Order: sequence, then structure tokens, then C-alpha cells
Amino acid sequence: KILRARINKICDELGHRTILVTSPVRGDGKTTVAANLAVAMAMDYEQQVLLIDADLRRPSIHRYFGIGSAPGLSEYLGSNNGMDLVSYVHSTSLSGLRILPAGRPTAASSELCATERMKSLIRDIPEMFPGHKIILDTSPILSTSDPLVLSPLTDGVVMVVRAGKTPRSCLSVAFNSLGSNKIIGIVLNGAELGMESRYYQYAPVS
Repeated sequence: KILRARINKICDELGHRTILVTSPVRGDGKTTVAANLAVAMAMDYEQQVLLIDADLRRPSIHRYFGIGSAPGLSEYLGSNNGMDLVSYVHSTSLSGLRILPAGRPTAASSELCATERMKSLIRDIPEMFPGHKIILDTSPILSTSDPLVLSPLTDGVVMVVRAGKTPRSCLSVAFNSLGSNKIIGIVLNGAELGMESRYYQYAPVS
């Protein structure tokens, strides 16, 4: 909920609606953060959210919500069957949350993400789902080029790093790859903060 409040503040101030969630390497928890952020936003009765699984190589968003992974984004991007995007979108138990699953895993994810069909989707989806915040979960930056293809199409990027795991060198490379003007925040995942943490201790100002 704290992350929701921070993201909402940024979106309100800058007019952002489309947020990309990624990480430098695998295992940082980006999908967990994307899913929980979407749920937290949808629990606010004034907000509607479309969560898109754009990790086409290792899709997993569908597992969090008990829906099928296919058909989904990869089928939509790779076909010309005339089906509109709404046909691939799932409703959830939260009235404000909808899910676009990734579809069947594909090794051609970078090529699909770079298609004009994907560019049109990102451009047109705010009109197709008016009033929705759009959250895209994508692959790690140092694993594929997908985030580098998608980030210019979105309003901002949230970077997820795991405390004690994500190498500093990988974070530096990820930052340089994306460009600091796109990153609207960093989530430090897995930090052990409790009541004994120095962050919660009170000390008088001398």
C-alpha cells in the first residue's frame, strides 16, 4: 500500500498511466511486486487496473490469479485472426482488476515486442480501457532486450532489486541501459526491516 501511494502520487503529478515493472536479473521478485501493486491499486475503490504479463519467455502472472496463461499476449501479437484485445483479457475477483496473460512462452519475445502491433497496443490501450492504470510485468533487463524495447513505449519504469542478492554491477548496467529519465522508482525487495531495525528507532536530534 505504501508503494501504491508513492506510484499514485507520481502518476497524478506527471500524468502517467502506463508503468513497466522490471529488474536487473532473475529472482529479484519483479512479478510478485507487479502483481501485488496491481492488487493494492485495485483494492482502492476509485481505481481500475489492467495488469499485463509481458514476460513472454517465462510467464507467471496467471499463476497468481488462477487463470490460464493462453491464449494471451503472444497469441494476440503473433496472429491476424481479427480477435480484438478485449477477448484475451480476464476479469478477476477484484472488480477493479483485469489481467492480460502472456500466452504460450516464446523464444521470439523480443521480435514480438518490437512489432507495430505491440506499439499500437501500448499506444491505444488507455483508450480501450479508459480510467485504468496499466502495469506491465516484463523480463529482467540483463536477460533479454524486451524491457529495452518496451520502456520507450511506457510512461515510466519501476525497478525491483533484491536486498543482498542483486549485484551492484548489474544494477548499474540496468540503469545505464534504460536511462535514468525513464525510472520513476526503485523497490528494495526482501529487506529485513522490523521493529528492531534502526529505521524504526527514535533518536533525539542533537
